[in-house]
Amino acid sequence: MTLRSWRANRRSPPGARGAIFCSGDTPCIITRVNGAEWRHRRSVEHFGPASTTSRVLAVLAAVFVRPVLAILTVIGMIINRVNPDAVQRMRLDVIDKPLRVVRPLPGTQVMSVALPHCPAEWVIAPRARDSDRVVIYFHGSALVTLGLNSHRRFVSKLSELAGARVFNVGYRLAPHVVIEESVSDGLDAYVHVMSLGFSPDRIVLVGDSAGGLIAANAALAARDAGLPVPAGQALMSPLTSSDLEAKQRVLKARRDPLFPFITVKFIHDVFATVNGTRPPPPTPLEADLHGLGPFLLQVGTDEMLLEDTFALAERLRAHNVAVWVQLWDKAMHTFQLSFDVNRDARQALDEVGSFIRYLTRMQDEISA
Repeated sequence: MTLRSWRANRRSPPGARGAIFCSGDTPCIITRVNGAEWRHRRSVEHFGPASTTSRVLAVLAAVFVRPVLAILTVIGMIINRVNPDAVQRMRLDVIDKPLRVVRPLPGTQVMSVALPHCPAEWVIAPRARDSDRVVIYFHGSALVTLGLNSHRRFVSKLSELAGARVFNVGYRLAPHVVIEESVSDGLDAYVHVMSLGFSPDRIVLVGDSAGGLIAANAALAARDAGLPVPAGQALMSPLTSSDLEAKQRVLKARRDPLFPFITVKFIHDVFATVNGTRPPPPTPLEADLHGLGPFLLQVGTDEMLLEDTFALAERLRAHNVAVWVQLWDKAMHTFQLSFDVNRDARQALDEVGSFIRYLTRMQDEISA
C-alpha cells in the first residue's frame, strides 16, 4: 500500500476500541501478538481510533510545545544571520543533563560503557538479565539534542517488553559532527555488542525519530563493512529522507501537532548541511537496501514524517526486504515515549516488543 492508497482507505469502520483496521473494510482484531503471527500480518495496519489521552497529548503539544519551537527557531535564524559560527558552536544537547532525574523502571540495571567516540549504557530489565537478545537503541534527537538520560526510562520499558538487554547509545550530534560520524558511532555500538559474544541474529536495531535514521544507516554500514547484518530494525516516527518537499506535502493535508515546518527546515539548512556548505546527509531512500533484515515502521497519521515512512517502505519492498507499517490514529511524533500515561503508546511498544521477539526467534525456527 502506498501513501495515496492509504489516504483513500483511511476511514476506519466502527469497531471495538483497540482494533487494528487494515486496508479494506474488515477489522483485524489483534491484541497481544505472539511473535510467530508476524508472518501472517498485513503489510500496512491502522490502529485506532486514538485514545482520549493520545488526543489530549497531541492538543497540548500543539498549544504549548509547537509555538515554543517556532519562536526558538526564529531566534536561531536571527543569530545564524548575524553570527553563523556561534550557531555551529551551540550545545543543544545540554537539555539532556537535567533529564537524569527521570528514573528507569524499578529493578532495572544500568551500566555505563565508553565507546570509541561516545558514551553508551546497558539498560536491563529484571526479566532480561539472562537474555541473549540485544536491542541497540538510538534515541530521537532531531540530530542535535537529547541523549541517554532522556530515553533511559523508555528503553527500560522496551527491555521489559522485548525480554532483551538494551544497549542505549549516546551517539554524537550535529552541529559538532556530521551525520556520517553519528552513524559510525552506531556501527561501533554494533561491533562492541558482537565482540561480547552476542549473535547478530539476536541483535535488533531500534530508534525513534532521527534515531531511526541512525539505526537504518548503521545497519547499512554494517553490511557494507562486510559484517553480518542484525536480525532487523524497528523504527518509530523515523526520519528517513532529507526531502523537505515531501514533508510540506503532508502538511498541506494535516497539521503536525508537534513540529512546525520552519523548525525542520532550520535543522536541515543550518545544522545538517551547515548553511548549505555540505550536501544533505545520506538517507536510506538513496541507498541500496538489499540484504537487510525485516523492518517495523510505526508512525502517527498526522505526522510530518508520514510520507517518509511510506517512501522507505516502498524502497524496502523494491529491494525484497520484509517491512510492516503501522499507522497510529492522530498520534503525535514519538508518542511511544508517553507509555506511562497513554495506552496507545503501551500498545505500540508491545507491538515493538513482539516484533523483536519474532525476529530473534526466526533462527530457532529455521534450525528446528
